[in-house]
Amino acid sequence: MEEILIIDDSEQICDLLANYVLPELGYHPLVANTGRQGLQRLRAGLPDLILLDLQLPDISGLDLLRIFAQDGYDVPVILMTAHGSENIAVEAFRLGARNYLIKPFSDTEARAVIDQALRERRLRRDKERLTASLQQRVQELTVLSRIGKSVTGLMDQEQLLERIVEAGVYITQAEEGFLLLRDEQHDELYLRAAKNLGEQRAQSLRMAINDTLAGQVVRTAKPVRTDKTRAGMNLKVKTGFLVRAILQVPLILGEKVIGVLAVDNQQSDRTFSENDQYLLATLADYAAIAIENARLYEQVRLSERRYKDLFANAYDLIFMLDGDLCITTMNKAGSQITGYPLHDLIAKPLQTFCTPEAWDAAAVHLRALLAGHNVPPFEVELINQSQEPIYLEVSAHVMQNGSGKPSGLHCIARNLTDRRRLEQQLIQSEKLSAIGQLVAGVAHELNNPLTSVSGYAQLTLRNKDLSPETRQDIEQIHAQSERAAKIVQNLLIFAREHTPERSTVVINEVLRSALALQAYQLRVDNIAVQLDLDPNLSTTIADPHQLQQVFLNLITNARHAMVERGGAGTLTLRTRVVPAQELGQEPMIRIEVADTGIGIPERNLRKIFNPFFTTKPIGQGTGLGLSICFGIIQEHDGQIWAESQQGAGTRVYVTLPVRQAALAQNVLTLPPEALPRSADHALNILVIDDEEPVLRLIDRLLHEQGHHSTTFQTAAEGLQAITAQHFDVILCDVRMPGMNGFEMLAAIRQRDPELAERLIFMTGDTLSQNTREQLEESGNVCLPKPFAISQLETTLQQVLKRRSIGSRSQ
Repeated sequence: MEEILIIDDSEQICDLLANYVLPELGYHPLVANTGRQGLQRLRAGLPDLILLDLQLPDISGLDLLRIFAQDGYDVPVILMTAHGSENIAVEAFRLGARNYLIKPFSDTEARAVIDQALRERRLRRDKERLTASLQQRVQELTVLSRIGKSVTGLMDQEQLLERIVEAGVYITQAEEGFLLLRDEQHDELYLRAAKNLGEQRAQSLRMAINDTLAGQVVRTAKPVRTDKTRAGMNLKVKTGFLVRAILQVPLILGEKVIGVLAVDNQQSDRTFSENDQYLLATLADYAAIAIENARLYEQVRLSERRYKDLFANAYDLIFMLDGDLCITTMNKAGSQITGYPLHDLIAKPLQTFCTPEAWDAAAVHLRALLAGHNVPPFEVELINQSQEPIYLEVSAHVMQNGSGKPSGLHCIARNLTDRRRLEQQLIQSEKLSAIGQLVAGVAHELNNPLTSVSGYAQLTLRNKDLSPETRQDIEQIHAQSERAAKIVQNLLIFAREHTPERSTVVINEVLRSALALQAYQLRVDNIAVQLDLDPNLSTTIADPHQLQQVFLNLITNARHAMVERGGAGTLTLRTRVVPAQELGQEPMIRIEVADTGIGIPERNLRKIFNPFFTTKPIGQGTGLGLSICFGIIQEHDGQIWAESQQGAGTRVYVTLPVRQAALAQNVLTLPPEALPRSADHALNILVIDDEEPVLRLIDRLLHEQGHHSTTFQTAAEGLQAITAQHFDVILCDVRMPGMNGFEMLAAIRQRDPELAERLIFMTGDTLSQNTREQLEESGNVCLPKPFAISQLETTLQQVLKRRSIGSRSQ
């Protein structure tokens, strides 16, 4: 049973792996909770795999990897980490980690990664074992082959045995000859070759070892030479097979008798001499060697066939280079990886398939190997038939000719392209995560002043005595604050990290939200926008966040193309439903993003959705944008393609199936007529917010609605006020110095659970996953900043409608 060593200080993870995942997969778990315990376990006996935590209480996972490498432990390691950076991932892979698991992980993910690592280890072991066995067998065959050539020059056993019998009859001048081999399973001798024996006797010539002359030779390992004169009668080889003289010698291989070589005279009275016995015994010695040689040759031929099958069907790329670094041999993986047929690869310099920059680095390693230096595995970048990069990790060693001089290189290369793609996606994901955190902080800081600007503008607009010019100015202030709030909200939606989700989506709205994120750039680049959106467009079931990412990427690419052409241009966004009869399948929503940019050359048009394909300079594009779009649309059972004319522009089309939810979701809303227009009496409202402008605004808004408000900038002050007086409703910010809104809610629930139900949260932080989860868990109403006066009024009415306010003595 294969053993897996778990080095992790988390009892939960160790329990999951050791008691459930690994036993179910048939592996024996070993557990160490510290790095030092892990080293002790490792030195006591090598496991088949190590699951290593990055953060350990005494030694970091990276330091342990270094110790493993320094001590020469050849054990695959899977790194487990809850967080990390690109540098940590690169360092871990450099130190020999085979893969990684990001905590928390499911048992399915663990099974997949563990199975892959052990499968690779088994394949490597099998390959090494087969290679070693084959090399040993070939070496043995080489020695035996030389001996066999000197004796017979033949490797075909049938022809070899016939020649041996013919040679025995010739050197002893016998009438007949035959060769018997031993059947150990049945303890018999059977005819293997004959000369002048006749077909009838040859077919029936099979004899027991215990009561025949040939059997005596096998039992004693000594020759038998006799004749009619000595025996006084004809000699019986087998019932019905009588001769006048016979000479039989053993075929000895080592200390084992493998058969009998015999000659006889059936008609002639000539007897066999000692010289005949010597000659036949000598020939038998050669014959035994030749027979074993032929047997081994057949085994090696089968082994070679297996090796060739292994070579041809190996998943890794295996190839050989001559002294000039030209390809001499390559397995089928070479054609699969590069896209070229094998005949286009053989005899070509390896440099032909490398970029100039990549070849300069690879050539240094390859020539160092030919010069006799030890070179660790190194990376080589090839270009496949589609002109896309392929990243290989090459392990190579020198092949020597008969004189011991280097004749070429034997190379085994592992395809790292998929791993590179995953690394790039991880980097891109981390970049987006960093952007999300930045946007969250900026949004929170912007939403508070926007609340004040928008609120005071709304208050001022309620003044009926404003002059028309002043009212127009204030309306502009309010409109621009609303615009800024919408931009912040779109940024939050774009940057939010979320689990892929499907809901009813209005494609036109998602398209407009993506356009809003690029509206400013389009204006400053003098790009006109034409919207041709079908007002009756069907809704569909999709992930709005992923679709916004697709549309934003397409709009951004279109803007870049028009800027590259010289600026002013036209961006056209068009939507329509393609009927089922037009497509011959279900109805589809078609989205078109068209630009008047530089266009895409025809040679590149079929490659734009390939990962890492980009025509931008290094540092200005990852080549992942459109490939991610392609994957998202495919996940939605849609299609994406592009049509372009160089110098005229590009049109990118996206089609999505029209899908409807099986059951409409029940949305709990209060119709306007069900809401009370005003409270039955003035409310006493506690307002807590660390932003003084926001406090003053809400205080004024509540007073205008006829309520009484008490304001504080800290939650601690608010709690003190609750003990001193009665409040009907509490408006409380979420993020504040000291005690935050959720902590205050918990404190109020302990004192007055009914009042806690009438607490309304206010927040400009709608991006944080933690904030969203706590809001959902609390069950309290949340008023997002910035908000309109009507939203504040409606929210108060909803709380009063849901929670009746009982009279309480003051």
